[in-house]
Amino acid sequence: MKILTYNLEFGGRKQLESIHTVLAHINADVIGLTEADDQDIVKILAERLGRHHAWGHGSGERHIALLSRYPIQQWQIYNQPPLTQAVLKAKLALPSGPFTIYNVHFLPFLLLPFEIRRWQAVGKLLQIIRAKSPTPHLIIGDLNAIGPGDRVLQHKNPVRMRRLMLLQFRLIFRLAIPRLLRAGYTDCFRHLHPHADGFTWWTINPTTRYDYIFADQHMLPHLQSCRVVADHPAIRHASDHFPLLAEFDL
Repeated sequence: MKILTYNLEFGGRKQLESIHTVLAHINADVIGLTEADDQDIVKILAERLGRHHAWGHGSGERHIALLSRYPIQQWQIYNQPPLTQAVLKAKLALPSGPFTIYNVHFLPFLLLPFEIRRWQAVGKLLQIIRAKSPTPHLIIGDLNAIGPGDRVLQHKNPVRMRRLMLLQFRLIFRLAIPRLLRAGYTDCFRHLHPHADGFTWWTINPTTRYDYIFADQHMLPHLQSCRVVADHPAIRHASDHFPLLAEFDL
């Protein structure tokens, strides 16, 4: 089973053809879309790719969606504080049994108040997951947070971002990702690539890893690969994020 997380950059209307080319090239079974701000674009992609889909409102202008080769039995959107911008929970009917995806998109900016908000969002997400006996599941999406030990090439970031980081002396606080790790989730990319940067942003000048796929204890033994997809020329034009793909042997 191939699982993809992909940020569409403001909905993707201007880059529709490039996005479709990228998604068709990867041919993932389950595709979590963040910044899926244009519902019509999600419908078009689902129809072209032959996927079921769900689309939900985020807390502001950033919305979220899921495309799936497997039937979506049930889905629910969470977009109230502290779960901003959104979490889309989808239960899928896999041949191997019930399976749940939590597609997430948290607030941007690496300033401490935003990281505290992401830390709070992770706590609420864990509450939702633990409220019922969880089926095997993954947490995927654009967390806009930095993992332990990951570096950020701040000197290559846009001028506006560099100026913002001067407000906290270029320090990067890591609260949200460690909270997920302490809860027993495994960062699939870092698990398989302990020393690689794995930058998923920015496609024209990679500086940062914002996009993640986390496996629970049931899914981790089935993890086969996890990689940042950069092997098609359309990727550079489709979004400011690279797709992140994980494969599981179920």
